Amino acid sequence: MTNIIQPAFAFTQKPVFLFSIFCKKIYNTEMKPSKLTVYLVLLSLLGSFLIVVRGNVFAQTGIIYLIWNLFLAWIPYIISSCWIKKETPTRIFIPLFILWLIFFPNAPYIVTDIIHITMSAPGLLWYNSLIFFLFGWVGLMLGMISLFHIHTWVQTHTAKWKSEITVLGICLLTSFGIYIGRVERLNSWDLFFRPLETFRTFHTTWTHNNTVMFIAVYTIFIYAIYKTIRILLINQNNSKA
Repeated sequence: MTNIIQPAFAFTQKPVFLFSIFCKKIYNTEMKPSKLTVYLVLLSLLGSFLIVVRGNVFAQTGIIYLIWNLFLAWIPYIISSCWIKKETPTRIFIPLFILWLIFFPNAPYIVTDIIHITMSAPGLLWYNSLIFFLFGWVGLMLGMISLFHIHTWVQTHTAKWKSEITVLGICLLTSFGIYIGRVERLNSWDLFFRPLETFRTFHTTWTHNNTVMFIAVYTIFIYAIYKTIRILLINQNNSKA
């Protein structure tokens, strides 16, 4: 048993350590992180800890990719929390928004990782279910709060109906991004390192079966989740006022 546990620990220790450094960097980047940010950091660390336990106690290391996916989900949250404010000038907002939009699909994408739970050992299904739910929940929260920041900026600088159309458009593009990642197995950085191949994939994707259905269903899902969380965030802000 010792020989099994030690390699598992070595395999899980490094990504979790790197993720903890990243979370610390987040805390230092925001001068005064909100309670919500602190709780999301703690939940991220909790999820990473559960994966470490899974590797060291049960000698199962097959879902470490969740830590990397959650790391990517933090990127749009950091962009919108630290550098996009109501008073941010348009000339600064636009490049930040483009960068944000490229990484934003990584946040709700984590929900689709639930498909891998079918590969779980029967005896660990209860434990893996908790891990997948926790990572999916944190990913959704990071994404929807981040989208709320973008929506707030757009609504401040344009008409309300235009901001709603913008949000719906973001949900549509995000659903397409999730499809590209889940089905075509492309990543956000492929736009920078393999742009021609990536855009070629964009073009051919529409010829596949169920593409439109996938994008439509996820667009509705993301938009509905966002509207729910937005109401909670607005009520929270009103209670503080």
